[in-house]
Amino acid sequence: MELRQLEYFIHVCQSGSLTKAKEELGVTQPTLSQQIRVLEDEYNIQLFNRVSRGVEVTEAGEILLNKGNAIMNLLEEARNEINGRNNKSRETISIGCCPAELEYLAPYFIRFHQKYPNILLKIIDAEDVENKVLKHEVDIGITAYPVSAPSVISTHLYRQEMVLLIHSEHPLADKSLIPFRSLRQMKSIMFLEKNKSLIDIYCFSCGFNLKSTIETSSTSVLIHWVRQGLGAALIPASSLESLRDDSLRIVKLEGHIPCWDISLLHLNSVTTSLTSRIFMQEMESYVSEVEVNLSCSGN
Repeated sequence: MELRQLEYFIHVCQSGSLTKAKEELGVTQPTLSQQIRVLEDEYNIQLFNRVSRGVEVTEAGEILLNKGNAIMNLLEEARNEINGRNNKSRETISIGCCPAELEYLAPYFIRFHQKYPNILLKIIDAEDVENKVLKHEVDIGITAYPVSAPSVISTHLYRQEMVLLIHSEHPLADKSLIPFRSLRQMKSIMFLEKNKSLIDIYCFSCGFNLKSTIETSSTSVLIHWVRQGLGAALIPASSLESLRDDSLRIVKLEGHIPCWDISLLHLNSVTTSLTSRIFMQEMESYVSEVEVNLSCSGN
């Protein structure tokens, strides 16, 4: 039995007439009659009784009609589910991220997209991340600043430590490690604007002030200026992990090292979407994996 034959049979049952059915189906009456005969021959039983006003379904025909309707309903459900999946709009997660972390987290965003291609990540460069989470402007926040609102949940991700980036011809180029206090003697130091308050706190605790010659919001600009020999730059270590440049040197700091803790923020709500929960779980897993790899490599 073909689905077309079943469809023809159901139409005849519903209309009670071969003439009406063939008009609804857009086929000729000989074609319709022939398909009904094929069904009757297959089951070796009569499906209709011919009457003056059309046709009546036999007892055997009633059985086929009930089962046929069930089959057609299942096919329609399958068609709707498939169409719904194909036409489903992509889910979106908005992430408010402090600018200094975007480069470090870029590999994670790429990996997440590859694993969940139907989830659209909307990455928003934001300083006041907590406020954006509170105002529902973003679903999730990534920030180095402490959280004050009780309705915001903060989950620690990782710690950023500062290192000194210098030119290969700098007097300290042969050093791999220097005390943080030794920076007080440096006259040309550069750092990111957003790190200023953090660096000032650490310098104050060590009994000196560190005056910057250049401040910028761009890590790439800092690296360029160091490459041009304009001075040394204090930069988060994670921002330099992929740096490959023979003209530059990275010097680690010891003692009281400026660092900040990066946290994942979201509202304390039972309505947090499944998509957001998946993102946060994957993020924590990724950070743990990266930390293990760094430990194994000795960095």
